[in-house]
Amino acid sequence: MSNHFEGLGKTWLTLLNNPQQELPAVIMDVMKEGKTRSCWQRKDAKTETMVLAWPAETAFRAGVTLHGKADKEIRPVSAYPLLEGAANDMTVEETYAWKNGTEGEVAACCNEGASALWFYSPFFYRDREDLTPGVRHTFLLAGLALGLRRALLDEMTVTEGPDYERYVAEWLSRHPGSTRLDVPQLTVDLKGARILMPGEIASEYQIRVPVTSVEEMTFRDEKVYMLIVEFGLNTPNPLRFPLYAPERVCKLVPQAGDEIDAIIWLQGRIID
Repeated sequence: MSNHFEGLGKTWLTLLNNPQQELPAVIMDVMKEGKTRSCWQRKDAKTETMVLAWPAETAFRAGVTLHGKADKEIRPVSAYPLLEGAANDMTVEETYAWKNGTEGEVAACCNEGASALWFYSPFFYRDREDLTPGVRHTFLLAGLALGLRRALLDEMTVTEGPDYERYVAEWLSRHPGSTRLDVPQLTVDLKGARILMPGEIASEYQIRVPVTSVEEMTFRDEKVYMLIVEFGLNTPNPLRFPLYAPERVCKLVPQAGDEIDAIIWLQGRIID
């Protein structure tokens, strides 16, 4: 089971040398130049919350959440890389609210019976009333690469787990009189594999996947690659999202067709 960690420092290390020193300047840029949308704002009798994003013209931006008492000055309570995502229809399974009252994490799945994916939501304050378990929404989902390299292994030996037990049972049924000691090792060809495995922290995953396409953009003079990746192509509802990879975390210049290993952080929100 993944643990929930209510911090975003790791995400900023993909872009900043020293987030503690440099992040205040990013927040100031967002406060001065950032834009919001009416659907990013919520206000009731007690509180007011909104998200500002900067720069407006790119899919990879800095986001700042402003929050406070209604009709009084609202202040920044969080800052994060704000990722424009791709639409995926997913069913909500569970939510986890952060203590600051504005952010949280959502667990949802594309297909019935599939394992749910946790993703961070800076718009939790807006979406939480609609995040009812069992309800299906269109989420804008995106990933941020914390580290990325060319895929190293072309095959993997499996020695345990449900798939291995099925393999053993099938092999023994075809070879009467044999024992488990006679079963040859199960080797899985990884070329072209699309693997997404949860890490110890909710919303973080290890992936192996072919890259569908690549675009380049910049954020504060930092080059960022936007890779389109896809999973579950043999399912009724495949998962597809942009994976933003700052140049400094990449051990290769990614190109369409490359097979990559990466550690990623997922972010999402109900479509605006």
